[in-house]
Amino acid sequence: MKRSAALSPLSREHHHALSLAIQAGKAARTTDPAQWQQAAARICQQAEQSLQAHFAEEERTLLPALALAGHGQLVERTLEQHAHLRRLLQHAELASPAILQAFADAMTAHVRFEERELFAVAESLPAVMAALTASGA
Repeated sequence: MKRSAALSPLSREHHHALSLAIQAGKAARTTDPAQWQQAAARICQQAEQSLQAHFAEEERTLLPALALAGHGQLVERTLEQHAHLRRLLQHAELASPAILQAFADAMTAHVRFEERELFAVAESLPAVMAALTASGA
C-alpha cells in the first residue's frame, strides 16, 4: 500500500518488524534452545537499534496529533500494544518458545493494526498529516 511521505519511514520500519516476528515464530516452533537464544538476541538487538525508536517516534508525533483530532481510542490501543511489546522484550524468558511466539503474534497484530487502521485514519486527517510533516516525522 502506498503511504504518504510523512508516514512512509514508519511504514518501511514495519517490514523489518514483521521479518523479526516471522523469525521469532520460526524459532518458537523448533525444539532447539540455540535457535531460541539466537532469535531472542536478534529481537533484543533490533529493539535497541530501531524498535524502541520507532515506538518513541510514533508516541512523540503521530499519537498526539491523532489524540488532538479526537481519536483517543486508537491512541490508547496503540499505547497498550507498545506497552505489551515492551514487556515481552523485557521478559526474563524471551528465549523460550512461549515468549518468542507471544512476541511474534503481538508484533504481527500490532503492525497489521497500525498499517490497516491507525495509518489509514491518520492519512484521512489533513491536520494530522500537517502535524507529522511539520515535526519532520
